[in-house]
Amino acid sequence: MLSHLCMKKTLPMLLVASAILFFASLARAQTEEQKQRISASCMLALGRAPSPSELSDSAAKSVAELIERHRLQIQNDAATKRAVIVKACEDAFGHEPSEEEIRSWSTDVRTYSELMTQHIQWLAAHPAEYEQVMNRAYQQLIHRDIYPLEITYWKNHDTLPYALLVACLESWARRNQPGLMVTSGTATVSMNSDYLTTVRLSPAIAAEARTAAKLAPAADVADPNAFGRNLIAPGAGEIITSGHICFTAIGGNNLLRYRSATP
Repeated sequence: MLSHLCMKKTLPMLLVASAILFFASLARAQTEEQKQRISASCMLALGRAPSPSELSDSAAKSVAELIERHRLQIQNDAATKRAVIVKACEDAFGHEPSEEEIRSWSTDVRTYSELMTQHIQWLAAHPAEYEQVMNRAYQQLIHRDIYPLEITYWKNHDTLPYALLVACLESWARRNQPGLMVTSGTATVSMNSDYLTTVRLSPAIAAEARTAAKLAPAADVADPNAFGRNLIAPGAGEIITSGHICFTAIGGNNLLRYRSATP
């Protein structure tokens, strides 16, 4: 009889405890998803990782809404606009922009990913300039000029910005040590690249981010894991991610071989 009474008292307590754990787990998942949205929006709109204060924003907003908020920030703050322009130039071309370039790209309000898309399209239309970007990447990673066969190899792929060329070369070099010959194989990028700043995303947030930034066709977004093409970045449509991990990426702090001492 006593045992039966204990059971009657214990069962409701267990149910309450289970409910508390369930809702606590759900809240943590929602918080993590929101942090991923904030991180993706900062990377794609501003070309930088979010600050701790930005990550602590608990207001539920979609990636698209956050990107539009960043667009207003670019429009209303000259320093932010300049930083976005400089970062996009570094990641696309592998060099710091001149003041003339900064002025020419300042006429419109564009996010980091929009500027990167514009730069990649320009490189696709100017093959000689693209070869210089390729060579810059080889000098950074392999410390030699690019071979003619490697120019052919990369031109058989979609045009890539400098940051992703460097990251692809890094992955290839790690897989092919010690005898690095001519670049070949599948273009792959690791989330742990020494030359990128990355944030891991769930497949759902990755699909949301790609749609918000207009980075991929709808058919690709519908299946974000298709062919392992899970890198959320301008120009990354053909790139495979190591482990098929979904993540977004921008150029890291040591991406440029040379950087001027002045900001």
